[in-house]
Amino acid sequence: MSNSEVSELDTRVIEIQASLSSALETLDLEDLVLVSSLSDYFFRFVQSDIGLAFAKTGRFLLSAKDYAEFCKSELSELKIKTLGLAQFDLALRDYRKKAMSRIIFRDFTRRADLVETTSDLSDLADDCIEIALRYHYENNLAKYGIPLNLLGEQQEMSVIALGKLGARELNLSSDIDLMFFYGESGTVKNVEEKALGSGKSSSQEISNQEFFLKTARQIVKSLDTVSSEGFVFRVDMRLRPYGESSPLIVNQASLENYYVDQGRDWERYAFVKARAVAGDIILGENFLAWMLPFVYRKQLDYGAIESLREMKGLINFEVTRKDLQSNIKLGPGGIRELEFIVQAQQLVWGGKNVALQERRFLEALEMLGRENLLPLDDVEKLEAAYVFLRNTEHGMQGENDKQTQTLPTNAFSQQRLALVMGESNYGDFLIKLGAHRGFVSSCFSDFLGANNAEKEIIVEGNLYWVSIWRNPELEENANLLEKSGYQNGLAALKCLVSFRSEHHQLQEIAANRLYKIGPILLSLCSSEKRPNEALERCLKVFDAIARRSTYLAFLLENKDAMKRLVHLCAMSPWLTSRVSEFPILLYEFTDKNLEEMDMDPACLKASLIEIIDELPEDDLEGQMDALRQFKHAASTKVAISELLNLLPVMKASDYLTKVAELVLDKSVDLAFSYLLKKHGEPCDRYGEAQGRCFAVIAYGKMGGIELAYGSDLDLVFLHDADIHGQTKGDKQVPNNVFFSRLGQRIVHILSSFTRFGLLYEIDLRLRPDGNKGSLVGTFNAYERYLSNKAWTWEHQALVRARFIAGNEEYKTRFEEIRQNLISSVRDKKKLQEDVRNMRERMRLHLATKIIEQPSVEIASFDIEPFDLKHGVGAIVDIEFLVQYWVLVNGHENPTLGKWTDKVRLLESLARIKLISPQEAEVLNNAYLAYRAAVHYTWLGGQLASYDQLNNYREEVLLIWQQHMLD
Repeated sequence: MSNSEVSELDTRVIEIQASLSSALETLDLEDLVLVSSLSDYFFRFVQSDIGLAFAKTGRFLLSAKDYAEFCKSELSELKIKTLGLAQFDLALRDYRKKAMSRIIFRDFTRRADLVETTSDLSDLADDCIEIALRYHYENNLAKYGIPLNLLGEQQEMSVIALGKLGARELNLSSDIDLMFFYGESGTVKNVEEKALGSGKSSSQEISNQEFFLKTARQIVKSLDTVSSEGFVFRVDMRLRPYGESSPLIVNQASLENYYVDQGRDWERYAFVKARAVAGDIILGENFLAWMLPFVYRKQLDYGAIESLREMKGLINFEVTRKDLQSNIKLGPGGIRELEFIVQAQQLVWGGKNVALQERRFLEALEMLGRENLLPLDDVEKLEAAYVFLRNTEHGMQGENDKQTQTLPTNAFSQQRLALVMGESNYGDFLIKLGAHRGFVSSCFSDFLGANNAEKEIIVEGNLYWVSIWRNPELEENANLLEKSGYQNGLAALKCLVSFRSEHHQLQEIAANRLYKIGPILLSLCSSEKRPNEALERCLKVFDAIARRSTYLAFLLENKDAMKRLVHLCAMSPWLTSRVSEFPILLYEFTDKNLEEMDMDPACLKASLIEIIDELPEDDLEGQMDALRQFKHAASTKVAISELLNLLPVMKASDYLTKVAELVLDKSVDLAFSYLLKKHGEPCDRYGEAQGRCFAVIAYGKMGGIELAYGSDLDLVFLHDADIHGQTKGDKQVPNNVFFSRLGQRIVHILSSFTRFGLLYEIDLRLRPDGNKGSLVGTFNAYERYLSNKAWTWEHQALVRARFIAGNEEYKTRFEEIRQNLISSVRDKKKLQEDVRNMRERMRLHLATKIIEQPSVEIASFDIEPFDLKHGVGAIVDIEFLVQYWVLVNGHENPTLGKWTDKVRLLESLARIKLISPQEAEVLNNAYLAYRAAVHYTWLGGQLASYDQLNNYREEVLLIWQQHMLD
């Protein structure tokens, strides 16, 4: 800075000091002189009569709390009512000048930090809006009458603040973005008519819409009009529905209808910071609560990033066109980019994480760090940049109460800004500003620059994928595909042509996103073992999501999910079909979701309860859909982990079983609640309530904690209610009818086919007397049947049975029944014969090909695929062996009844030396290998070799012969 420029500022300071010293005697004269030299607006105010009085009382020093006490007497409701319109507007402007000058003084002397300054400015705006609203509303009540709804209730209006005021982050010369609405339509009733109870209409009767439109216009005029005394706040109403072409105010129903039918993405961003600031606050808050699902989508919303990127692209165009590089709000590394980084993350994750639904920038930024959505080091630097840029903004605007974000070109103003920012010269200030803007710009480019899919394809340099995707009709592209790994280039092109023809009339946003994602799909498929197959399966998924552009945006932003989708579709037709049918499962494909896979029962249960509790109690259809979404998401996540070798088969089965347990337990809850409301609680014959005396017993894979994908649930329903009693409710029914309907309701919830498919196939044939028996039996009848009438195979099944849902008190009751039966003394030969005969009957029934040669000790096997469950030496043989050993030895070794799963039962059998350690190891290894192969083939994998499995068959058959044959 030149000496002449320094001299100009020094001269100005001397003149101001002389001017103020003669008028003021205050300990803070030095700071008053400093701020006056930095802000012409402040100096003009201090020179005025009210400004001098303000300075003499020391009110520039007051904190927000102390100043609020002073303000109570400035424009009290009593005084406002006595003022004419011109006097009121003047008083409002004087009020604003005092408050603004105090805020500038505290900000420029750094008695207030950024948060205090923006909060004070926002409080000032809130006060002015409320004062103006109350003044004009009360005057119009006196002039026109009371606006009423159809029920005769008085209607009021509410003011919603958007943007910086909504977040309580207003700057020194900011517009205030407002939206007005009122409660309900109706007619204004003349005060005298209402008092007299007359049913006659006044000749001047007006509608509520006219009343509130007049009030809204008056409020804006009082705040926004520039007079000789200035203005209060510039009011921007363009964010209301339909913008400037629409009425200034509408009723709540009209407002809600607009957002249901026509709400657009940019309006969602506007409402991130929305706040009810004046008028009927409760009305405003209720509306904003209603808007939350519109703003924050329940599922991850990567479409928000793409839309923000498009908005920023338009802004960048304007920056270039209007040469706004020096604009610290709109230019590179400016405030807008900071806001976009945070706001995009909020919109993506806010629907799932309520903690991110934060209006204020700094609080939202801090929360992103806590939730590991931004690195903590970046959070600190972005916070520092935000504070620096906002303080710079205030330094420029506070100079002359001018709405600007452009760095000054005048040397005098530059030196003022440097001093406000604590720098001795403008050059040092620019160095710090450049460092902050550079970091923000870098973060923004990483986050909202080109999407991840586009980056991926550019980095790889395979730009010919773009050409192939655009022109699949060109046969010469077949050679390019085959050179890149595709087995059949023409077949791949045929798939692309078919896909493109099916989706040639997409909406522009979906077409653009598909246009971007197609080339990376081709590139990723080429890296798979069977690219043609991978492409065909992936196109099946994209066929399902082509018109749902949010999913396309998600894949564009998450290259880990995109890569995993291609890889897993190439591996698993089951997963392909599942994702095609339920695209919402795509969100389970991210690194983050897999890393956060928490199958702890308490966490899973809390997650399921949260999903169900969001729905109305009587919305059974919604609850059934929610259960299905929960189950599909959890089982898909397990499948992904298993296919990627992140989970062993036992863990996968554990997780699948836990999910089924939670779903079943919640289904019982829903069914029981429904029956209780309809029929009342079951009571004994004397009318005493018996509570929830119901239990669900699981057999088979569910009971053995060995559930697989696609497994059905073998269930038995039991109750312990008095069979001679009935329910106590409006529609009383006998207890046996109540529990029969309860069972039917549970089956309906679990096995009905909805838009999200079904939960589980249910098999109830293991109940006493099978399909001929009661759907829900009593504990006593169940115990009598198993003790006196059950077949050996039913006792075998009991080895894998366990209490799974219902009243926990009945878990012990069931275990006692099961333990007594398992511990019963049995004839070894008879048991051996029964087990062997049952095994043969199963083979005949299932028409399984048996290759046995009785003349030799070990059957010879071809090295061919075989039935992993029912084949000789396969899963069922191991299950029968274990069940036989438990039943034949249970009376001498009651601890064998403790477990239901094969692995721990084999460990127990070996520990008490009923089988050798070598036999236990062979059977355990074979059993786990078979189950892993079942899981893998169910998911669509193709086993490379059956050699090891065939070896296990031979070893299992040898053990069978040694223990089960005479």
